[in-house]
Amino acid sequence: MRPRALILLLSVSFLVGGIPAVPAQGAITTTASQSTYVPQSPVRVLDTRDGTGGRLGSLGAGQTYDLALPVPTGATAAVLNVTATGATTATVIKVYPGGASVPATSNLNVLKGATVANLVVSQLDGSGRVRFHNDNGQVQLVADLAGYYVEGDIGDGYHARTPVRLLDTRSTSTPLEAGVPQGLDTRVASSGVPTDASAVVLNVTVVGPSQSTDVRLYPGPTPPTVSNLNATKGQTVANLVVVKVESGVVNLLSQAGSTHVVVDLMGWYTPGAGDVFHPLAPYRALDTRTTGPKVSAGSPRGLTLSGAGQIPWHATALALTVTAVNPSASTDVTVYPESASPPTASNINLLRGQVVPNAAFVAAGKGGVVRLKNAVQTVDLVVDVSGWFGPPGDGYDISWPQCTSADATTSTHPASGSFAVIGVTHGTFAVNSCLGDEWSWASSLAGSAAVYVNTDANSASSQWRSSSGCSTGQATSSCGTSYGQQLAAYALAHVPAALDGGKPFVWLDVEGPYPGGPYWTNSVAANRAVLEAAVGAFVHAGYRVGIYSDYPTSTSPDWKNIMGVYSMPTVQNWVFRPYSASAPSVCTPSESFSGGPVVMEQISTVQSGEAYDVDHAC
Repeated sequence: MRPRALILLLSVSFLVGGIPAVPAQGAITTTASQSTYVPQSPVRVLDTRDGTGGRLGSLGAGQTYDLALPVPTGATAAVLNVTATGATTATVIKVYPGGASVPATSNLNVLKGATVANLVVSQLDGSGRVRFHNDNGQVQLVADLAGYYVEGDIGDGYHARTPVRLLDTRSTSTPLEAGVPQGLDTRVASSGVPTDASAVVLNVTVVGPSQSTDVRLYPGPTPPTVSNLNATKGQTVANLVVVKVESGVVNLLSQAGSTHVVVDLMGWYTPGAGDVFHPLAPYRALDTRTTGPKVSAGSPRGLTLSGAGQIPWHATALALTVTAVNPSASTDVTVYPESASPPTASNINLLRGQVVPNAAFVAAGKGGVVRLKNAVQTVDLVVDVSGWFGPPGDGYDISWPQCTSADATTSTHPASGSFAVIGVTHGTFAVNSCLGDEWSWASSLAGSAAVYVNTDANSASSQWRSSSGCSTGQATSSCGTSYGQQLAAYALAHVPAALDGGKPFVWLDVEGPYPGGPYWTNSVAANRAVLEAAVGAFVHAGYRVGIYSDYPTSTSPDWKNIMGVYSMPTVQNWVFRPYSASAPSVCTPSESFSGGPVVMEQISTVQSGEAYDVDHAC
């Protein structure tokens, strides 16, 4: 994208024979910050009632406890089933990386005296620790480790799917009876689970047990001493379970009485193929209590997650905690990807006035949107994000310099890659002649394709001067607004549709000014007006938008030179990093040029003699 790199690229774009071999799609060959999953039979790692995990005694109000997990060096996140019991008052439990500050998110909402469990996917600190925080009163905590993520390709990759029901004992008339395990083969025809699956992600609901009980899911013949769900007599309660399987089979066991269970499949893991995980410090993406309105029955709420916040546009699935708050009637809540029909599966079941959380692994939907469906009357919903899945490896960005010749409709491009960003324009008011060929290639990759659009503030151009009052090339904000609207309108006419029929993510290129362009005025106010108008036009047209520019610690940072000290904190950053074998990553908040989240870095390998710039998702 960067003109300094593109000029060099013209002389090397045909050196295809010198490009390193790219792994086949689906093969797990990871790059930095990409993690794979190691499943295991569940094991108890914390029980404050008996001192397991190093702490004996409940957590008090405002107290935290850091737990070092039995995971290898390099583990990045853990999958834990966390249970709170014996609370002396209503409280909230938060789980997050060891040593970190208390986040605004939550994992368990616990009433006085209740026993509540929830699955937690938590990022770890550099010492493999996770931190537990209790808001109020005294509470005992139990945690069971189901598996962990480790940076690199030694673990398994994830395959997300739209939820599908695997078992409902109400329809088969085969409830779980106390002490009698029931095997479930997850490889039914409708599931898609392959024979080599190592673990599955299930939403399990216990319905109306005849006695208070706990339910356990496990591989193999020997039941574990740990549980996944705790339910009182007559209660309906759900929990997400990530469980290792043997030959596709998982066993279910109830400890007391008789109970019906419902099992919905969310996805599975396999060795050697699938998507990698990017753990995040937890953050809140939605809280209808503060943003409104409540979610009404019959009106599913769309929430854009991929291409918003800290999640890049090409995420394939998301790790969430969804909390339903104070419904006006007993209801259930379902989370599913945009473009899919609402499934029969549900994620949360709750009574009027309750507060109930549940973890959810949900496939990313069309346009990065997931749907939140409430079944009855109204409910407030809270969504917290703990990580995202995406295809392994890095991507590329290409445009008109890769066209096989001037004005050609064909292009050179890498043999494969994880994802790609394709330039729509050659300059601001000329289309990339080989856009169709490049978009076809980009759309064939595992990650969804995005586009980028050249921007500038060229007060000498006819488009700038065509606006009323701008004929002499005045660098004013009003002229900049008109120009920004025009360049966006031109690009919008040429942006291709995504493969799923949706709208691709759009990056706006803010760089220069360099000899030969792109051109910007000497007026920071006029430059800002151009960008604001362009961003506004794309957002109004329903596109997700981010900005590409130079890293702020550069000796001559483009963003500061063009925009001054200017903040756009909600707009994602794609940061240029010049090639150097020893250059540090710019995937940190300190390298945000606009104050927005840094979700991708461009590593200009062209400067080292290779053919294509590489893009690494943070």
